[in-house]
Amino acid sequence: MQQAISVIKAEHRSLAAVLHGLMTVVDDLQNHGGRVDFRVLHAMLDYIDRYPDRFHHPKEDHYLFRLLRLRAPDAAGLLDSLEAEHRKNIDLMGDLRRALQRFEEAPGDMARLATLQALIRQYAEFHWSHMRIEEEQVFPLATSRLLPEDWQEINAAFCHNEDPLFGLDAKREYDALLRRIVAIAPAPIGTGAAWR
Repeated sequence: MQQAISVIKAEHRSLAAVLHGLMTVVDDLQNHGGRVDFRVLHAMLDYIDRYPDRFHHPKEDHYLFRLLRLRAPDAAGLLDSLEAEHRKNIDLMGDLRRALQRFEEAPGDMARLATLQALIRQYAEFHWSHMRIEEEQVFPLATSRLLPEDWQEINAAFCHNEDPLFGLDAKREYDALLRRIVAIAPAPIGTGAAWR
């Protein structure tokens, strides 16, 4: 397996873990109530907002998808659909941020919490479906069609800490944000104090 594929899968797992954690925290609030530590919810949204849209998706589009379009023109429809989903992610995240803001303005309002919960579930299902399509359809296609020189460029983009798209060590920033989430989220998601 190419190094970049391993890196992308690891990034997918990190994103999936944060999405699962966000759903668990909000489900627990809905089912059991308690005080809300909005720092946790904001940190989780920051991660699922900033990491895919500013780091992960641009590299997929610019490197993996661009080179795959050259080697597999028959995959254009699939790649167009995935890139459209990358853009749709921005709108879905805006909906989530607005729902969190409304809930933060009235933390006892169970209807606002239910709206936030539904949007989180919708967002998570959207992302899980997207990642599954990439892993089950795009990665095998890339493995069979891309040339060694293509993989050199893709591996360089995904496997080095110095990101050629951003010009700085963006991955370190997101790793720090993930560590912060673990530190402040309540168990079993993280090691922070319980909210009840």
